[in-house]
This record gives sequence, C-alpha cells and structure tokens, in this order.
Amino acid sequence: MSTLRAKQLIRDNLNIPTLPAIVERISTLMADPEVGTAEVGEVVGQDAPLAAKVLRIANSAYYGLRERCLSTEQASSVLGLRVLKNVVTQASVIQQFEHLRGFAGFDIDQLWHHSILTATACAELAKHCTGRVLLDPEEFYVCGLLHDLGKVVMLDAMGESYLEAFLEAARSGERLHVVEERRFGFNHTDVGSLVATRWQLPVAAASAIQFHHGPRENVQQDPVVALVANANLLAHRVAEGRLEEAAATLDAETAGFLGLDPARVPEIVAAVKAAQGAIAV
Repeated sequence: MSTLRAKQLIRDNLNIPTLPAIVERISTLMADPEVGTAEVGEVVGQDAPLAAKVLRIANSAYYGLRERCLSTEQASSVLGLRVLKNVVTQASVIQQFEHLRGFAGFDIDQLWHHSILTATACAELAKHCTGRVLLDPEEFYVCGLLHDLGKVVMLDAMGESYLEAFLEAARSGERLHVVEERRFGFNHTDVGSLVATRWQLPVAAASAIQFHHGPRENVQQDPVVALVANANLLAHRVAEGRLEEAAATLDAETAGFLGLDPARVPEIVAAVKAAQGAIAV
C-alpha cells in the first residue's frame, strides 16, 4: 500500500497526539536568547507531577550526577537546556499514556525501556559518527525515544483490536509491523512518522522513524535512517545479553556508511549496556 494511502487510513482511524504543551513551551523559551536555565526550570516546576518525574529521570544513574538535583531549576542548570528538553519530552510522553497500563499482554514499561535504550544508542552513535549524519546527538535521542511511539498511539486509539494484532505477532513470531499492515493497512512506523511531522521534528527524524524497519534501500541510502535502524537493533541485542551480536550490528560496511571508527564500537556497546540498568521510567 502507498504511503499516502496509509496516511489517509491513519487520519480516518486515529487521532495523532499533539506535542505536549510543556515541550512546546520549552522550545519557545529556548529560542529566546534572553531566557536562561533558571526560567526554563521554573516553568517545568509548575507542573508538580511532571516535575517529580523529570527529577527522577535526571537523578537516575544514567546521568551520573555528583549531587542529587532537588529542583527542576537545578536540573536545568546541571543538565543544560538541550538535555533537559529531552528529559521533559521523555517524562511528558510517558505521563501522557499512563492510562494504558491496564492492557493485559502489552507491557508498556518494557516498551518505554526499549525506547529509552534505543534513544541512548542513537545518541551514543551520533557522538562518534562524523560527516554524514545530519542531526545532533540530542535530536537523535528523540528519534530513538519516539521510534516505537506509533504502537502506543495505536493501542490508545484502537484498544482491543490493536491488542489482538500485538498478541498475534507475539504468538506467531511474525514481525509486528507486518501484522499491523495486514490488519489495518498501516503500521506503527507510519503513525510514528506522522507524530514526528505534527510535532515539527526535522524531516530527517520523521524519515528515520518511518523506515527504521526498512525497506532495506531506505536504510542503505540514508545515514540518518541507518543510524536509528541500527541503534534499534543494537538496543534489542544488548537488552537480550547478546553483546557480540550487538557489536556485529555495526560491521565495517555499516560503520563506513555512518562515518564511524570501527574501533569505537566496543565503547558504544559498553555505554549502551551500562545505560540499560540505569533507565528510569
């Protein structure tokens, strides 16, 4: 089915969520050169439940802060605005879908853990890739964070009918996006790409989310897509304890395409492995 037809089916069947208001507010503040970290932290602190989640993430072992942050203003100062924005995006997206915890058979915490681990892998790869990748590590982090968000949006909108597709894939071993396509005429990558577009993420980010499962030609032709697709595989393999296979994900051909020094691959795998136990949802 054509991408245009898939997008029309999505619009007919789903409500694509808007960018969380707090993330939009922070983006506006960051665009103002007169605004500093204290002002941004203060805005985040006005939403008590969100602020608590932001502080939990900021104080997690992943960020390795020497002193515990006790306020969002402090977190803003210590982490910096670009990292804080990613933390707020992560916290607000998770908070937005808290109500989905009741679906038996769909482990949303596991999905968030994988999404955050993929985000970490994306950022780590981006730090070491040169020349060909068009986004910075913080932008790649968001790509990884949102790459599977389409699953959550579909579950939220379609409920039991989506859960049936999810469980069918789990039972049969068939790829979930293939089952989604057969049942609905579109899949979670189509939905995730539309979310990225609606949230005004870079076009390259929307493409990376759209094609992180292929087709192969898209992965082979676009280094941004290739980075996110390989970070997704890397995260899965690290989570499963298959570290040699994780390293093999970044073979010489892939490393060359991304502008990555193959000698850095063990370091990247080790960083993703270390992050696995430090994720806070």
